[in-house]
Amino acid sequence: MKKRVSFLLAILLLFLAFLPGASATEISVFSVEATTGVNYDGYLVTVRDNLSPRIIPLDAGVAQIRDTLFVVDTVEDAEAIWAAHEVLFIEPNYEIELFSTPNDTLFPRQWDMHMINATALWDAGITGRGARVAIIDSGIRRDHDDFNQAFIERGFNYITNTAAVLDTDGHGTGVTGVIAAVRNNRFGMAGLVDQATIIPLQVFEGRTTNLNLAIAAVYDAVDVFDADVINMSWGIIGGGASQALEIAINHATSRNVIVVAAVGNSGTTAYSFPAAFSNVIGVGAVDYTGTVAGFSQRNTSVFVTAPGVDVITVGIRDRYTFMYDTGTSIAAPFVTAMAAAARSMNPDITVAQFRTALQNSAVTIGGGYNTSYGHGIIDMERFLAQLPCTGEFTDVPGHWAQDSIRFVVNYGLFEGITPSTFAPNAPMNRAMFVTVLGRLYTRMGNSIPSRNDNFIDTVNGSWYSRYVAWAAENGIVSGVGGNRFAPNQTVSRQEAATILQNFTRHTGRAAVGNPVRLNPFIDRATVAEWGRLPLAWAIEQGIIAGVSTSNGLALQPNGPSTRAQIAVILQRYVQSQNITLRSLELDPAA
Repeated sequence: MKKRVSFLLAILLLFLAFLPGASATEISVFSVEATTGVNYDGYLVTVRDNLSPRIIPLDAGVAQIRDTLFVVDTVEDAEAIWAAHEVLFIEPNYEIELFSTPNDTLFPRQWDMHMINATALWDAGITGRGARVAIIDSGIRRDHDDFNQAFIERGFNYITNTAAVLDTDGHGTGVTGVIAAVRNNRFGMAGLVDQATIIPLQVFEGRTTNLNLAIAAVYDAVDVFDADVINMSWGIIGGGASQALEIAINHATSRNVIVVAAVGNSGTTAYSFPAAFSNVIGVGAVDYTGTVAGFSQRNTSVFVTAPGVDVITVGIRDRYTFMYDTGTSIAAPFVTAMAAAARSMNPDITVAQFRTALQNSAVTIGGGYNTSYGHGIIDMERFLAQLPCTGEFTDVPGHWAQDSIRFVVNYGLFEGITPSTFAPNAPMNRAMFVTVLGRLYTRMGNSIPSRNDNFIDTVNGSWYSRYVAWAAENGIVSGVGGNRFAPNQTVSRQEAATILQNFTRHTGRAAVGNPVRLNPFIDRATVAEWGRLPLAWAIEQGIIAGVSTSNGLALQPNGPSTRAQIAVILQRYVQSQNITLRSLELDPAA
């Protein structure tokens, strides 16, 4: 049942006359008549919690969620609640959607991404930005539409000694798709870390090639292309162990490069190299039930397992083709993507630290390590919990806002105060806030020209000047009087809501607030007239929440905003507005 609140206010006012102990000032009614495009199913009724419990008849149209909250199908169903309790407010029972679930058309069929909890990675704002991944394989079809806007370098073809890395087999393209197919482009599939830099190093034209080409590619991945991670979804025929290949791999790991390889597809206990080398992370395959695949090797080279049966990935037949791929070859890039995610969060994370996080986060099968599953099946949510919030900031791990700080830092909206500190509890001033919004604007795919502002108390050419000029010109922010901007003045909560509402309107989104949203807060009378609608809008959108005090829920509209609080507000804002961001490098002028 989807309906709008119609004549609700009139009906309630009629009932108010018959409610003992209630008055018009004690009941607020939220109407969505002015809101367009809102779906909801019934209504939520919130009552005071300081009254003696009374028996309320519950029928098919009324359900009690907790002592003070009911959900009803119709306005008429609420009559029994109104008769028994003092109603605080009524609001639509909104339909909600999960954040960071990609809109790629094939995502519902990507069982693999659901199994490993990939959305936890995306919810944290981790895209692989800054991590460099060398894929030693059969090349890539870089003109595929699901690689449009992916970060793919020229690479090198070791067969032709040219930069032409055209994939005629499909193997390398499929491996790359798991890692870097562009997410949220309303097309195709979703890659795990779609903004990692991909370096295609082609050593195959068919199904076989010579080992020397691969060894050369390993060295170049490290010394020429500055890779952070190497993916090798292949093995030596017959199980041979090449010392030259091992030395090349040891060279890579000695320079802190994470090396990942497929364990092999013969379904035996035989070892396959390079996966069986001690410095390589070997990956086995499981199917959609979490059962190890029959073809996956079973030996001590299996470090972890990942999806490897009927995995949707990018094909090469044309620019729009996708395929189902099976094998440990397609399982390995899941772990490669995890390594890229770790490096994007912390460029200094060591190979040993990554292996430990991978081992400790895997979902064990059978009670511990075994040669079929290794340490277990990979899980992104558990994996993130094993990693530091940010690699460079020492004052973030354990902070209440660490997830939001991770989000804004990984999207390039915030920088640290120093290379090693974020200063989460430091006040957020006006110059900082406008700069952060400017960066958000560019991450939404827009550009901001370099120009100076006209305020007498700002420094032209400073890190914030062009953002102040842009925000002032577009009505996002105004001065404080006397042609002054007050760049160092701390942003209050109601000021942050006002500027964010102006920003929303500038980007073409509706931002209408209903003052009734302020009613539950004990300090609503302290909200400035200009801040009432913006705060109401921010509360309605779930961007700003109240603060629990001994006297009740407070807004603290004039309270100063910290960097951590603004990080939380921005993450909620991006998610509530369903904004897709591109993680670009920070602007040099920022």
